[in-house]
Amino acid sequence: SWSVEAMLKVEETPTEGVIFAVGGVSAGMTFYVADAKPIFHYNWFDEHFIVKSDKPLPADENKLRLDFNYDGEGAGKGGTASIFINNEKVAEGRIEKTVAGRFGIDTFGIGADTGAPVTFDYAPPFAFNGKIEKVDIELKN
Repeated sequence: SWSVEAMLKVEETPTEGVIFAVGGVSAGMTFYVADAKPIFHYNWFDEHFIVKSDKPLPADENKLRLDFNYDGEGAGKGGTASIFINNEKVAEGRIEKTVAGRFGIDTFGIGADTGAPVTFDYAPPFAFNGKIEKVDIELKN
């Protein structure tokens, strides 16, 4: 289980771009914004799990958080992903499987996806067009 919390300043509309991305086209995950709406996309060897908010980020400063609660009981199991905007839950969904090891040699990026994209829903680097003040990653049990 883990959480990623990003402090964002939204200036341009529509707000878009990658908050973080790790891995690539074969397997990886990305947390990004498209049409001002946060999206978590998990690519498990070309099987895609997507959790998307219907609520857009408001203009100005925002705290955007993604929580992943792992099912446990061994490697490669699934979990539940929840997206929060300013501490309000705006989306939740299942990620049925996770990569048991690592995502290969592709990049880890904050603010852009600089390697092979995790998803073809955007064209890399798909840089965030607002300002990312800070990103905190918390690993849990």
